[in-house]
Amino acid sequence: MSFRLSSQLYDIYAGEVAGMIYEKRITDTAELLQGLSELGKQVGADEVVWFRGHASSTYSLLPSIARNPNGIARESMLSKRFKQNAHPFRHMPPTSEWEWLFLMQHFGVPTRLLDWTESPLTALYFTVFDDSGKDNHDGHLWALVPTKFNHDVPRIRPQVPIDIPCFGVDAILDTYRPDQMSLDPMTNLLPVAALAHRQNERIMAQMGVFTIMHRDTTPLERLADAHLARFIIPAAAKPTIKAELFNLRVTKLMLFPELASVALLAKEVLK
Repeated sequence: MSFRLSSQLYDIYAGEVAGMIYEKRITDTAELLQGLSELGKQVGADEVVWFRGHASSTYSLLPSIARNPNGIARESMLSKRFKQNAHPFRHMPPTSEWEWLFLMQHFGVPTRLLDWTESPLTALYFTVFDDSGKDNHDGHLWALVPTKFNHDVPRIRPQVPIDIPCFGVDAILDTYRPDQMSLDPMTNLLPVAALAHRQNERIMAQMGVFTIMHRDTTPLERLADAHLARFIIPAAAKPTIKAELFNLRVTKLMLFPELASVALLAKEVLK
């Protein structure tokens, strides 16, 4: 899952990643299934794994606010400008800062949220279907073990080890709210993996989950390599995988259940 700015802002080279729990080069969905089975043996059958697709291997695991050179400094301005003009277009405007943040994310405003999904096929779709001209780039399908990441990196250790905090439910996440951060400019926390209420059809369809950045802008592949795995998709394999996803009916309409996708599907009869 990804919401993109310009390719210039998004192309932040991640460098080499050492110490990942698993890495595999795949050329079709069958090899992905095999790799997922091997990854499951590495992390344990009870562990939750999240996924994220990148159409280019040059993309880094950073949220959109950190990809823009003015993003962090002007986050408050972004939020206020969005809220100023959003009210007339919402029958029921958000009632909390978290709801506002997710509404901004939904409509492509840069935020400190980074989209992940519980579905490897959804992540694979975003790896091979891209509108920024990266079809000739190798892609990356990332996998994250969120519970171990939370336990070891941000030191969030719930009473039940497999628990994952949820926005608007677990108070420990409130320190990541932009309005709270502005009140405490000295705090500098590491990113955390968290659940969110799936408050719109797109997040539900894509089985969306998130990591959220605080002030530390270190890309996750440098920070959390011990809790990451990576599937490399060669550019030459993308047409094959696109065809297989179509046969599996993993389509834009499935992941973006809205009228724009319905129209695209209807226009296929003209091809």
